[in-house]
Amino acid sequence: MPYLNAHHLLMNLPVVQDYFARRSASDADLNIFFQDEHNLVLPGGRDVRRGCRRGTIPSIFDDQEKYQVRVVNERQYISSDIIVEYNIPNIINILKSKKFPKDIEKKIVYGPSIPFQYSSSGNRGIDVLTNIINTQEPRRKNLLDKLAGVVPGYRNVQGIYDLPGLRDLYQSAKIVVNPHQTWHHHSIEEFRVLPALSQGCIVISEDVPLRTRIPYHEYVIWCSYEEIPEVTADVLLNYDRVFDRIHGHSGVPELLISMLTDFDKSMDEAITASRAPESEISTATRLWRQFRYRG
Repeated sequence: MPYLNAHHLLMNLPVVQDYFARRSASDADLNIFFQDEHNLVLPGGRDVRRGCRRGTIPSIFDDQEKYQVRVVNERQYISSDIIVEYNIPNIINILKSKKFPKDIEKKIVYGPSIPFQYSSSGNRGIDVLTNIINTQEPRRKNLLDKLAGVVPGYRNVQGIYDLPGLRDLYQSAKIVVNPHQTWHHHSIEEFRVLPALSQGCIVISEDVPLRTRIPYHEYVIWCSYEEIPEVTADVLLNYDRVFDRIHGHSGVPELLISMLTDFDKSMDEAITASRAPESEISTATRLWRQFRYRG
């Protein structure tokens, strides 16, 4: 199976691999592209090409400002049979922008980051956890310093990227904190948030655009960047009550199962669409392929 842009940090890779392990060998020739970049980026953000399309989704800071539609590896949207996207807000941002023809939009599938079976047990010896690689990025460094000042049991753990190690790490933490890296890039960091939630963590995340379109949004504690230290300290103080609300008698396990079921259905539909004969591909798509990336 040709997996494009696949790497060990993709928390939805096991979900896709499991899907194809249960499918016909005739699907083995499909090209599957894993999209792992932020595309909800405010003007002025780094790594944004000149001429990047302005979208319709309002900023979490100012309703009058709109996110751009940052698409990396656009050629893969043409050549790949399936584009696996790691969060729903990214998909909505693309669809609302009308950046791609309908035939290409049909190839985009939300692949949820559920590499583990749900578990809320574990000896949770870490009060508050972050697993941020670049701790010297000013925005995150400022927050990590504040967390260390208000939560004596706070730890930032680096170097654990394999699935068994991450599962054990999340099962050892009470609270996982997720801040954005920059003031401009606001796609939800689902590769961290959803696996942590699935292993019984209380997840505190900086707010994101299109929050209510995220299937598990009601099981995450959302707040602004400035509020994170205070909210984290308060949640830790009331840990048992908050844990019981989120994991005690919640529908998280059932929700995760339903998300995987929805993924299977979405993949079936996208594969069927990808097998459509050339005669059924729209004129708009053929022209888009011919002129947008000629040569």
